[in-house]
Amino acid sequence: MATKSNSRLQSLIRHALEERAARGHQGDLPEGKVTLRLQAMDVFWLAQLAELMDATRTRAASQLLSAAIRDAAQAAGLDTEGEAFQSAFQAFLSQEFPHETSPPADD
Repeated sequence: MATKSNSRLQSLIRHALEERAARGHQGDLPEGKVTLRLQAMDVFWLAQLAELMDATRTRAASQLLSAAIRDAAQAAGLDTEGEAFQSAFQAFLSQEFPHETSPPADD
């Protein structure tokens, strides 16, 4: 029986593969920088997960947070695809990442 944990892990893996494919010939995708303070228990689990994922703590935290954000956006009923989403996303990219000349293609 699939659980939410499996769903999040599957989403994380799928996202990592999509991210790699999107980088293709365009180089790195635009990234924002966020500073987080985690409680000791969360750092412990992050260290364990980073080892499991064969990644640095920063990379693991980024991937896990991305998966959680996408799950939360979907659970909140936010547009995650379609024309309205693409328009809002393009406006966001223009505002937050004006130096990017070619945003990631929708593959």
